[in-house]
Amino acid sequence: MAFTDDVCAVSPASEKEHPPLSSPIQSGTEVATPAINRSTSPSISSVDKDPHVNQNFLARAFERLKIQQHLPMAEQMFAALEAVFQHAAQTQHVELGPRWQERLRQADVDSRRGTRDVEILRWIRTVLDQLRHLDSADLVHSMNILADGSRDDVNREMVISPEYPPVIIGHLHDNELKNITISVIYNICNNYDRAQHAFRENGLCPALIGLLEDPDFQPGPLLPNICTLLDFSSQQTDFSQYPESSLQTLLQFMQEQKQDLDPSDMLQLISTAKAFLQQPRFQMQLIEQRLVKILLDTIVYSYTYEADGLEAEEELSFLRSSIIRLLSDVSATTVFADNYPVESLMVDSLIHWLSSPREQMRICSCLMLGNLARSDTVCLNMVRGLRLHERLLQIMRDQTNMQVVYAALGFLRNLALPAENKAMIGTLQSMETISSFWSLNLNTQVQHASVSLLRQLLNGCIGNVRWLLESLSPDPDSPAHEKTHLSLLLLLFGRTDDVSTKVEIGRTVATICRCIATSSQGLPRDSISAILHRLYGMHADIARPLAMMITQSRFPIIRSEGWFALALMARSTEGSAAVSEVLQQMEVFGVLVTTITGQSINGHGSPPSRSTQQRPNTGNTSSGGSGSDTRSEQEREMQAKDRENALVLVNELLKNTVRLDFLFVGVLGRYLSR
Repeated sequence: MAFTDDVCAVSPASEKEHPPLSSPIQSGTEVATPAINRSTSPSISSVDKDPHVNQNFLARAFERLKIQQHLPMAEQMFAALEAVFQHAAQTQHVELGPRWQERLRQADVDSRRGTRDVEILRWIRTVLDQLRHLDSADLVHSMNILADGSRDDVNREMVISPEYPPVIIGHLHDNELKNITISVIYNICNNYDRAQHAFRENGLCPALIGLLEDPDFQPGPLLPNICTLLDFSSQQTDFSQYPESSLQTLLQFMQEQKQDLDPSDMLQLISTAKAFLQQPRFQMQLIEQRLVKILLDTIVYSYTYEADGLEAEEELSFLRSSIIRLLSDVSATTVFADNYPVESLMVDSLIHWLSSPREQMRICSCLMLGNLARSDTVCLNMVRGLRLHERLLQIMRDQTNMQVVYAALGFLRNLALPAENKAMIGTLQSMETISSFWSLNLNTQVQHASVSLLRQLLNGCIGNVRWLLESLSPDPDSPAHEKTHLSLLLLLFGRTDDVSTKVEIGRTVATICRCIATSSQGLPRDSISAILHRLYGMHADIARPLAMMITQSRFPIIRSEGWFALALMARSTEGSAAVSEVLQQMEVFGVLVTTITGQSINGHGSPPSRSTQQRPNTGNTSSGGSGSDTRSEQEREMQAKDRENALVLVNELLKNTVRLDFLFVGVLGRYLSR
């Protein structure tokens, strides 16, 4: 009976493809995009920041406020506007209409009552229009007062009605009013989700981007508020209407202003860039216009910040991690590989980062270069030409930061995918380095990644299987002489509680069996016998990981791989003994019975899952039924192949004269005697 390999040999897509690398061992959350909440920053008034403001005049305009400090903010606003409008009427003949002072004072009364007449705002708008046409300095004074008044909750609720946000945003294009307008918008939106939504929907972000494109614009003290407004206004927005230059403008602004940005401001700009980079066209721009360098330079620049205390250092670390996540995503695209060949200056810089004392720079380098190493041609160049595998193994030996180690393991795993690289990477020293992560109480992600790397090195490379079976000590008198690197792997299997690591160890054992089976035709019989003797003679529990693979029910493809590997293992006399040992366990034996006969023994074994049971015909002919039928057909095919491999397993055991009395107890014996 022949082995059925076409299903069992199937591995996840990463087996034949170079998987993209992502940020290692997440120690924080994704880049935050919170609503504005600068609790330590006061609301902004631009009174003392605009060069056009007459400070003496404003002092007189606010005299009434000095004796009315007990009034709510809205009432202070109307009182101050009365003084400014009075000055405008006397000096510039502004038309205020009849009983205008009475209207403002009535607005004060309404504020005390908690009510508001929207007509007063419309009237104020007509006055502001007159001041704008007159190019009056009083317009600046009025906008300063409104900037303070925009902090009032009642005012904010009224100003987010549909007609006002576009008008306010429009003032960003006015050279005299743009700074004050930023203050007004910030105060309206601060800690107020409805206002943020209103201004976002009315195009605040593209308007701010347009403002940044103005070479004469100097943000000055308003820089933190611009960063905050860009952050919230760029989230969940429609980027189809944004100019093509938007991302370039944003990143160049960040680069030009970096000396004035604190880490929290820069983080908000990175969050804004992340929102842009969700769009393929902006990803292409970042790559094709060589804007990636700005992000890399920002990581380097972040180390010039002085971190006063643990909290500041954590903020800087989070900033770098946010940029690294962006670069990791971008470098995983095919466009990136097309624009940045291994010979490019940027790749050369990343290679130098592998030797940097800055751990996050090493992480960034491993992730980006690892994503670039997703074709055999690039991987061969990196290993045979640049010998980057040696640097990565050195990082793994020297580094105590497990995030760096995890990133290096992922990069090295991609380099190990081409068959030509396996022997160069796999040496006794590399086996020692990889196995060093199994005996320590490390993060499970690092252990899983190290086992995954080992499996790739063993796949189709009998030389690396030999290295794995080398004794831990050359001294015959040492207890370690009877142990191998595979012994350490099996100890990890028994010690870890992480299911994914256990599965990966099982798949590694299956890879060993497959490699020996495929190599037996090209190696002398004595060499194969020596390998099998060390494999089974020094590892009595070698079949335990495979038993776990067939008893788990979560991953059918893993179960199939386990059956095929057990059948391969049973081809030799020593392997048959190892298989027979695990079949003594009732759970394993029960699965064997169920796989062959479809029946369970006293509750042992996995009955057909709900998804594999035949579904009743309900007469439903919708498209969903077709998909279900297809899945059921695939599941039935996989079950049939599992059954065939299980029968091969039993036949191989019988050939090797293993005592199978226990196998013929009950239903299995009756089934096989038919």
